[in-house]
Amino acid sequence: MASIALGKKKSVNTLKVEIGDKSYSVPLAGSLSVAEIKALRNGDDDGFSFFEKYIPQEVIADLSLDDFKELNNAWKKESEKVSGVDLGE
Repeated sequence: MASIALGKKKSVNTLKVEIGDKSYSVPLAGSLSVAEIKALRNGDDDGFSFFEKYIPQEVIADLSLDDFKELNNAWKKESEKVSGVDLGE
């Protein structure tokens, strides 16, 4: 009989984000819970609240929209590359 053990802590893959003179680590999609991914895919999370879990809200608020889009795109691209999770558009 085959078996599988789930829930053991694995290393967390992250995207290193440098904003100004600070550095932040945002976990990639493969390291998130199913609930977090489901919220992102269903549009229940606008992306802002997701990134604000890892980057202070005031730092996110000061980004230009172009910078925020670049952050979002880099996170999606790296998530797909590392874990194979397709986050769609």
